[in-house]
Amino acid sequence: MTLSPTKLMEAYLTEVVAEGRLARIADLAHPDMVDEANQQFGGPPGRDGLVAHAAGFRRAVGGVQVVIDRIVAGPDQVMAQWSFAGTHDGRWLGRPATGKPISGTVFSFFTLRDGKIIR
Repeated sequence: MTLSPTKLMEAYLTEVVAEGRLARIADLAHPDMVDEANQQFGGPPGRDGLVAHAAGFRRAVGGVQVVIDRIVAGPDQVMAQWSFAGTHDGRWLGRPATGKPISGTVFSFFTLRDGKIIR
């Protein structure tokens, strides 16, 4: 079953980022997708890169809570503005863990092909 672009982004943010269901990425992304943010930090290519990206974020931000602020979608692109809060429990963006509260606002952009993330 193909999800609408909005539902795909909701699934990524709630099921993968917030709940840690990394296996769900196999349903949401093409195997040869490109995760540019992950590649900037030397992560693996393809869908494995998106898994590494989400896993690294979840390791770094313990007890993460995610709030979806806005999703804007077209037929083959989707953008979300979302916020997170948790505890800085692991190394993230080159900074060692502090054990302190951490929060932020994020903009995620996906390009879709055949109803799945390609970039």
